[in-house]
Amino acid sequence: MKRFLFIFILFSLLGCDYFETKKLSSDDIVQEEIKHIDWENLDTYPTFDSCDSFSSSSDKIKCFENEVSKHIFEVLAQHQVQLKDSVEEEILLKVKISSTGKPSLDDFSLSDDLNRQIPELEEWLEEAVQSLPKIYPAEKRGIPVSSDFKLPLIIKSE
Repeated sequence: MKRFLFIFILFSLLGCDYFETKKLSSDDIVQEEIKHIDWENLDTYPTFDSCDSFSSSSDKIKCFENEVSKHIFEVLAQHQVQLKDSVEEEILLKVKISSTGKPSLDDFSLSDDLNRQIPELEEWLEEAVQSLPKIYPAEKRGIPVSSDFKLPLIIKSE
């Protein structure tokens, strides 16, 4: 009986480590959660009021891109241009939408020929992007975040 009591006490003292709960700090929990967040993809993409009727994410993205393209072409169509030579060039516009929904033209490059023939094009593109209608920013986990997207623009004349 003494042996049984001795073994019981020994296991009780040594076995307490197995019953101990490990306390995690809130910093540890946050750091662990951050490791599992997919930072490459957004939960919702930027959108306009006119795109709210679409239910799927891919349809909303297409709607957003179409609305931006349509608006840029409408602004560019207001300007009359006389070209000396025919032009066929693709420009890749990089547009940034801030976490407040403010659009800005982040980057693009024009060829020397296009820049020579239409020197105002850069100013017109800036004007077109700045005058976009109200944009609802992208979201990640319910928080508005900034986002970038690329939009090809084809300039063609004969």
